[in-house]
Amino acid sequence: MNRRAPRGRAGTGHRPTRLPESVQVVTIDRIAAGGDGVGRTEGLAVFVPRTAPGDVVQVAYVTHARHGRGRVLQVLTPSADRVAPECVHYERDRCGGCQLQHLSLEAQRTARRHIVQDTLARIGRRTVPLPMLEYGAAWEYRSRLSLTLRRRGTSWVGGLHPHDDATRIFPLETCRIAHPALVAVWTAVRAVLRAGEAALPGVALPSGGVSPVEMLRLHLRLDAPDAADASPGVSVVIEGGTAWPEERRWADAVQQADDRIRGVWWTPDRVADIPATARPVSEYAPQAQEAMAFAQVNNDLAARLRDFVFGAVQAFGPSRVLDGYAGSGLLSARLAAAGVAVVAVEADRAGAGAAAARLEALGEQAASARVVCDLMEEAVGTLDLPAEVVVVNPPRRGLHPDVALWLEAPAQRAVQGIVYVSCDPATLARDLARLPSWQVGEVRCFDMFPQTAHVETVCVLRREIA
Repeated sequence: MNRRAPRGRAGTGHRPTRLPESVQVVTIDRIAAGGDGVGRTEGLAVFVPRTAPGDVVQVAYVTHARHGRGRVLQVLTPSADRVAPECVHYERDRCGGCQLQHLSLEAQRTARRHIVQDTLARIGRRTVPLPMLEYGAAWEYRSRLSLTLRRRGTSWVGGLHPHDDATRIFPLETCRIAHPALVAVWTAVRAVLRAGEAALPGVALPSGGVSPVEMLRLHLRLDAPDAADASPGVSVVIEGGTAWPEERRWADAVQQADDRIRGVWWTPDRVADIPATARPVSEYAPQAQEAMAFAQVNNDLAARLRDFVFGAVQAFGPSRVLDGYAGSGLLSARLAAAGVAVVAVEADRAGAGAAAARLEALGEQAASARVVCDLMEEAVGTLDLPAEVVVVNPPRRGLHPDVALWLEAPAQRAVQGIVYVSCDPATLARDLARLPSWQVGEVRCFDMFPQTAHVETVCVLRREIA
């Protein structure tokens, strides 16, 4: 059967596509990177969101050059791996925050291991055993929650995007993967937004007035528990706009709404364009930057990942380590305390400042350690950075090509090992293909983001033996 799907809303209520669709019955074979199920019809691989291996589904799909992208019209035979999603938003609002809530935990974990193995083989041309996966809590693990705020008349709606419509925002009521304190604070902030007691940031006008904006970002971060009450606090950061006359009033209203809120910060757009006399944000900027600085959202798994990385580095017995994309310096400080001379490279000023503070707090233990605030690709080209081990923890886009070239250069023959921490198997695999002088010693996966298709991977590389 291969017929055209009717126009309009079909089956699951998805938005109609402008491209012609074909309809077929497809058996889903596996989960691809990104979380879509993959099946084949007439030799064509079709990617279908919210499906499970073993599903027999009727799908409407659009054919692209080498694959099809589809949507479920009907589940004819459900997979044994299917479960009922726990979050109300997953099916009702097609929330894009999670991709795999419809799969059992065991099926999710198996899928993530295979995604890494298959991606390294397909893109990186590296054959590795099925990696071990370390996992922990499946729910309420996220220590951060970022939402889009969109103006609707005189009020604001805060929420997330549906997985199939990046232009729309649905109102978020709860989030099953976020820490309960974040959900409770969001409920309090929602009430303040609905009450409209104080205006949110706008755009500063040359006349001195303020024009409203249509969209802002809201970030909630779980802070470390206070020693006094051992309960976590929450930082609230509003991002966007260039003027906020009612900042203090809004902050007071939010903090009165929930005593878990320890600070309300604002990071405006184009701070340099705001006259110095009109910058009430200036005293809060460092805290806002710290609250928004990159950090793993799963504290338990992040600690286990750091332990693994530290052990992998120490296994080489190095005296000097280059910690690339060092973040706030947790690994650098731990290595320095163990007597290793460390150079930490971090482009983000807030992160580099935090790393420098950590090393300074060690005193003489970190006398041979230093922090370089620069892009990794710039640092390796301009600084003398001798090391026996290089740690890289790049953003999702992976290593800059110049970093891979530097690691491959004959001048770096003193480097005995690379410990690569990756949040994207595809860019990890691409970078491995750029590092032919290195062999994969071990691959370890960390289930940092249950209910999603994302996985954190640590790859330990050793020099290829000639």
